[in-house]
Amino acid sequence: MRAFFEARNVKELCKILRVSESQAAKVGMRRDLVMAIRNRIRRNGWTHLQSAKKANMGRTVITAIMNGDIQSISTDRLIDIAYRLGLTLQLKVA
Repeated sequence: MRAFFEARNVKELCKILRVSESQAAKVGMRRDLVMAIRNRIRRNGWTHLQSAKKANMGRTVITAIMNGDIQSISTDRLIDIAYRLGLTLQLKVA
């Protein structure tokens, strides 16, 4: 029988996976970037190809983001894509 765990947020997920707090912050930031990019694309009704052209990226990169396959996409590249799609980015340090 398999045990299942439920995480309500990134911090809980990283605790379950035994990921350090510093890594958890990075995971959360990347998740926020991906969600913002996805939302921008969906709200505007852009195809993957239209989004890729606006972001000056290959269509496969946008498709990967939309499918949640972002392991090979750097945080810097996600920031570039978000910016090119017209999103405003801010880093808050507490």
